[in-house]
Amino acid sequence: MGVDANAVIVEQFDRGAAWFDTWSVTGDERMLEGLAEFCGLTEDDDVLDVACGTGAFALHAAGRVRSVTGVDISTGMIGVARDKAVALGLGNVEFVRSDVARLDLGADRFSPVVSRSAFHHMPLVAEVFAGMVRCARPGGVVCVQDVMAYGDEKVDAFFERLEAVVDRSHHRSLGKREFFDLYRANGVALEALFESESLLDVAHYIEHVEQTEENRAQVDRLVREGLGDPDIAPWFVQDGDRLRWRRRVCTIKGRKAEADQNHRIG
Repeated sequence: MGVDANAVIVEQFDRGAAWFDTWSVTGDERMLEGLAEFCGLTEDDDVLDVACGTGAFALHAAGRVRSVTGVDISTGMIGVARDKAVALGLGNVEFVRSDVARLDLGADRFSPVVSRSAFHHMPLVAEVFAGMVRCARPGGVVCVQDVMAYGDEKVDAFFERLEAVVDRSHHRSLGKREFFDLYRANGVALEALFESESLLDVAHYIEHVEQTEENRAQVDRLVREGLGDPDIAPWFVQDGDRLRWRRRVCTIKGRKAEADQNHRIG
């Protein structure tokens, strides 16, 4: 019998929600503000944050929009998000525990519909994206931000191995063309794309989820293997006594059918 991917995600993030929330990337205000600007948030927006985790983007957006709904499969993540909303005194934020591959929050309700740093966990990305589009109102923005494949078979294979050891809930990094295909298959007009690189501190990244000594030893072996390979090594950067990892990121925005079609890309 195969491993239930959702069970792995729930078990890991229920146990490690507070741990995850303290990771520097989770609450990076510069990244959160960049995504808010990219989505073009306004005071008339009702935001849906899909796979919201501990609510970093939802809570950041709440001060500039009418309402925010965050949804995540992990009870632990949702619990942390709700506690933070209460502590901040935010009355326009709601967090819902649900499987994001089966979104049931009503059709044509939200814009923008956003998912940040989550698609690489999902075995059912087509179902998740279709649900996001269904929830978006006509002409509404649908935005996905996530890590992206490197586009080189050898490099991708190595870093997918590394990701899977660090984070058991990692499923697969999508390529840029695969993101485009999700939009096109659902009749969403591509409007903007931003490609970037995050320079991740390797030691900090390893600790964004709980690790065993066996995990750490396996990661160490893989990193040493990568540093010794001329095709892999350029994706690592030595910064003083810190080793960093160049991780490709894709942020893509489109509009649900009947929206302005004049600014397509791809």
